[in-house]
Amino acid sequence: MLIDERHNQILGIVKEKTFVSVEDLAKMVYASPATIRRDLSDLEMAGLIQRVRGGASTLGASTGETSSLVRKQTNVLEKRKLATAALSFIKNGQSYFLDSSTTVGQIIPLLGKKQDVTFITTGLENAYSLSLNSNANTYITGGLVQSKVASTIGGDAIAYINHFHCDAFIFSCHGFSVESGPNEGTIEQQRCKEAMLAHSTQHILLVDHSKFDKTLVASVCPLSDLDIIITDAKPSKPYLDAFEKLGIQLVIAD
Repeated sequence: MLIDERHNQILGIVKEKTFVSVEDLAKMVYASPATIRRDLSDLEMAGLIQRVRGGASTLGASTGETSSLVRKQTNVLEKRKLATAALSFIKNGQSYFLDSSTTVGQIIPLLGKKQDVTFITTGLENAYSLSLNSNANTYITGGLVQSKVASTIGGDAIAYINHFHCDAFIFSCHGFSVESGPNEGTIEQQRCKEAMLAHSTQHILLVDHSKFDKTLVASVCPLSDLDIIITDAKPSKPYLDAFEKLGIQLVIAD
């Protein structure tokens, strides 16, 4: 097995299990414990996992936050489907809040011919991508840099958001359920998204199937605050019933 293939296999196992021991990894990928330890060191240096005693875990496993490096490699095809479907909701001459998610980031290379559009984002990488891939007016919030997720957070970020009112807020989430709506792994991310929700007219959530039925520590908003939900697979009946009752537009990207 090539080293890169083994690294990818290890990364997939760690992501699935959250924590896995060196011994278990060695059995799963048919490599010696010494080789696995070297692989884990390489992956940790690349910012893709965190080493813990006896094995490895996903970055931010205790808080629900995952490194943007890891998120970029997760459910890429699904994220592209969501981004393509979301593009039709971005209109010339309008303004949008964007979060720092890699799901929303997939929209940016598709913007192409959109004209006179303004974006305000908390995402460092999303802001940079906008500067490279679009003619949009791009603003990035200030505040504390949360480097692991390439985002700005805190009171300064929220104060900056409060200067604007946008036509829509396009965002993703770490977890999603009927009871708690979209939710995040940290209060800091939740508060920034809450501010963008409060200062936008339309709320568009991009959420792939892997996020459903997951609840993290911080609820961003109740389902009733959402106008459009874009996902990649038909949700179960409790979700469909709730969306219909609340008048939420459901878009299933294919």
